[in-house]
Amino acid sequence: PHRVSGLMLANHTSIRDLFYRIVQQYDKLRKRDAFLDNYRKVEMFADDLGEFDESREIVQSLIEEYKASESPDYINWGLDQALERMPGEGEYMPPPAQRPSDAVLAGAR
Repeated sequence: PHRVSGLMLANHTSIRDLFYRIVQQYDKLRKRDAFLDNYRKVEMFADDLGEFDESREIVQSLIEEYKASESPDYINWGLDQALERMPGEGEYMPPPAQRPSDAVLAGAR
């Protein structure tokens, strides 16, 4: 007899619900400062717990992007912010693989 095992990895917008629940749970814990005593003993978190709050914002932006990806105009989502962040003359420009294509930018203007 043959044994079969498998693993499926999927990336789809329903993960947004999981991220949303995680953010809600984090907010409840953070509001009560629950389970944070041990972190405050670590030098990195002695002054503040900003790393946690920054991470929460990153997860929140993921939620927003997954939500936006369900709309028909997702191709333009975030393009305004990207255009505002485009470097001026003499500033650093990321490699082409990390920035919007010229065709996309031309269509947005």
